[in-house]
Parts: sequence; structure tokens; C-alpha cells
Amino acid sequence: MSALAKHTTATVIPCLRYRNAPVAIDWLCTAFGFEKQAVYPNDDGKIAHAQLTFGNGMIMLGSVL
Repeated sequence: MSALAKHTTATVIPCLRYRNAPVAIDWLCTAFGFEKQAVYPNDDGKIAHAQLTFGNGMIMLGSVL
């Protein structure tokens, strides 16, 4: 492992798509302890982009278009 990777907060940030992203966000926060950092909904209620943090890591997710 490179020295840079050892001292970086997160080296890989996965991006996930869900059919019902608002429900997935609530489930991830309740079941695993993720915290909402940012959630940007579209006018139709679907999620354009969301960032959830867990410790030093993060995942990004949104609704299937």
C-alpha cells in the first residue's frame, strides 16, 4: 500500500443506485448507523444525489432514473 493511501481518509467512495432511494437512505441510517451528509431530491421526490458518512468513509447514492 502506498504511503498516500495509508494517510487518506477514504480512498474508494462507492456510488449506489436504488429504486426507492429515500427508503434506502432511512434503512442504511437505521440499520448500519450511516449519517446523512447531503441529500438532494428532484422535484418528483427521487434522489438526484445523496452522501452518507460512516466514520471516515462515505457512500454516494441516488435514485434509478
